[in-house]
Amino acid sequence: MMLALSGLLAATTLVSCKDDSKATAAAAAQQMHPVPVSVAGFTQQDVDIYATWFGHLRGVNQSDIRPEVSGKLLAQMYADGSLVKEGDVLFRIDPSSYQAAADQAAAAVAVAKAAVLQASAARDRAKQDVERYGTLIKTGSVSEKLYSDATQILKETEAGLAAAQAQVKQAEAAQENAQLNLDRCTIRAPFTGLASKATVSVGDLIAVGSPTPLTTMSSVDPIRVDFTVPAKQLLGKNLAEEKPLDEFELIQEDGSVFESKGTVVAVESEVSKSTGTVACIGHVPNAKLNLRSGSAVRVRAKIDTVKDALLVPSRAIISSMAHRYLFVVNPADNTPICIDVQLGEEVTIPVKNGDGAMVPMLMQVVRGTVKPIEETLADYGIDSPANAQVVVEGGQMADRYAKVNSMMKAQGARGGFGTLVPTPFVYTAPVSTTTSVTAKQN
Repeated sequence: MMLALSGLLAATTLVSCKDDSKATAAAAAQQMHPVPVSVAGFTQQDVDIYATWFGHLRGVNQSDIRPEVSGKLLAQMYADGSLVKEGDVLFRIDPSSYQAAADQAAAAVAVAKAAVLQASAARDRAKQDVERYGTLIKTGSVSEKLYSDATQILKETEAGLAAAQAQVKQAEAAQENAQLNLDRCTIRAPFTGLASKATVSVGDLIAVGSPTPLTTMSSVDPIRVDFTVPAKQLLGKNLAEEKPLDEFELIQEDGSVFESKGTVVAVESEVSKSTGTVACIGHVPNAKLNLRSGSAVRVRAKIDTVKDALLVPSRAIISSMAHRYLFVVNPADNTPICIDVQLGEEVTIPVKNGDGAMVPMLMQVVRGTVKPIEETLADYGIDSPANAQVVVEGGQMADRYAKVNSMMKAQGARGGFGTLVPTPFVYTAPVSTTTSVTAKQN
């Protein structure tokens, strides 16, 4: 057939140079045999539009663990890289000097409280003298000066008591600080998460303010994913009243889809001036701890839905330079009709294979370039996309026949055009043909 068609094209060119359209038509009629093609109707359904962005994982809580007191490291209480719970002990620093300071502060509190008791007793005695002299002065038994001196002593003892009470508070504050420093000798996990490898060893002298943390911790269930979305993909969405994204899939570095879906918890209110993107934060359940902070991932989410989209099997699309088109069988004369299309989303939907089982097949969303596909079909008397006969297999021959038919019509031919013999397309899922290594050995 290919040789015949090549001869046909050469004959057509030669005859056209002689301006003999009747001879061209006659040559075509003799050489263009009907070509069998597999056909299927358009599938029409709602199609979700997805987009994919790059992101990276980090802990929802992520912290450098640093000492708050200086001293010799006595022990590391966790295994490097292990999961620790909130409150678990990570490190112990030698507490001896801080214990001594705490004991000394406790003793100072006791001394201050004893001083308060003494000052209180002095105040009480002075108060009693004032009350007694106040009664006696009315009878003239004591002098006015004695009563005045007693009153002055009462004021002084009250001031002394207040000072002693202030000393207690000061001593208690010092004790609390000393106890706090003592407690800081035991470094605990601030939250549940993974603790990285320690940067110090038992016996090291560690100091407050060191630029290197003792370890780092990251909470990983849920784990956080940071990613950016082009602002144009969020057009038309009221970010103040609705979530532009909701659920998303996490695609790992090996291409596999993570078992749990994530949810978007925050969307930046401003578009980056430098990149034109919007920053988003998502959380992904990670109970098995399969995801680790620092990993690069891709985020895939639905951003829109196309209503009543037209789909054809992906293999029905023919490409030529920047053009994409497909062929439909003309119901009037079984000649191929070429329809230029614009490609949309590629989706996988279940279809019946030759055995009647449902298997996934790659489908392509298509739209008309000049006018809607439905209108083009109606021009040829096809009332519904489902009733159209889209060429799925045999498209290359349909393409050649369409070009020859067009050339013949331009030469004034009225018959002998290349026609198609449509048969229903039956999908067969691809099967790997890789030969087993063990089979070769046997």
